[in-house]
Amino acid sequence: MRLLLFLFLLGLPALAQEGRYALGRILVLDPGAGLAQVRVEDRILEALLPVGGEGFGVGDRVVVYLEGERAYVTEPDRMPWLAALALLFALGAVGLGRGKGLRGLLGTLFGLLLLVYVVVPRIAAGGDPLLHAFLGSLGVLVLSVYFVHGLGRKTTAALGATLAAVLLVLLLGRFFAQAMGFTGLASEEALLLHQWGGVDLLGLYLAGLAVGALGALADVTVTQASVVQALAHADPQASPWRLYRRAMEVGYDHLGSLVNTLVLAYAAGSLPLFLLLTRDPTPLRFLLNTEPFAAELVGMLLGSLGLVLAVPLSTLFAAFLLAGGKGEGGDHAHPH
Repeated sequence: MRLLLFLFLLGLPALAQEGRYALGRILVLDPGAGLAQVRVEDRILEALLPVGGEGFGVGDRVVVYLEGERAYVTEPDRMPWLAALALLFALGAVGLGRGKGLRGLLGTLFGLLLLVYVVVPRIAAGGDPLLHAFLGSLGVLVLSVYFVHGLGRKTTAALGATLAAVLLVLLLGRFFAQAMGFTGLASEEALLLHQWGGVDLLGLYLAGLAVGALGALADVTVTQASVVQALAHADPQASPWRLYRRAMEVGYDHLGSLVNTLVLAYAAGSLPLFLLLTRDPTPLRFLLNTEPFAAELVGMLLGSLGLVLAVPLSTLFAAFLLAGGKGEGGDHAHPH
């Protein structure tokens, strides 16, 4: 959800403002006075530090906001470190994953560009977040599944199962969100978007649930389809139902580990919210009833439910498409 909101903010038109941002380097630091001398574009300026001023040092590259004759240090310049980490990830993915690792990186990049430059602007223009999230999910999945794993029955089964699971998550999400009276105003970002107006915040929340679960769903469906394909090639006489039963022996193990992974991922992203459980005097039953907590729990449960549904769906689709050893062309079958 936070990623979708961030991408949404990227797609919004820039607010009218008098100032501008620039890069600078701290020359002299006075945390006690909340001031720093900063070199910006061959000029030395006196800039105000953020409240507290912690985390800055002499020589640090920083982002400076310039407004008339005033300057404000806003953030450390993190982009070089982010670029280095991204390069390290890319080298690891390509070095260990080889061709598929490279295609995976490109598929991820194209998917993010699709979200930022196609889906987000349409939502920002007042479009239905659920509709555009589903269509965007289709585009992202086509890029990530077909581009990375190639065209074939196996990938078609995985794509179909993933889309079915996403659609079920969206429908169930809308039902439970309306039944629980969600407004979409469960975060500071949502309150800001509400002030700007023109956005269906409840739809945006539900769209974030679907987009957030895409990666795990695509992973489990492709894996299950690959298991079915291997069984079908090993026993071309096996019926679809036999393939389904045998592949689900692997699917049950995969399902258990993935549900655990997704729940922990959601919980990790909500640690600040969960920390309030130890500080708020409100009884637990009523605290969990508030929308911020309930919305996080709904996201966690629906994402996990999507995985639970994706395992048998992908196994069933693949069993019927690959029974009899079909799907050799384009799915890299073992030679006879």
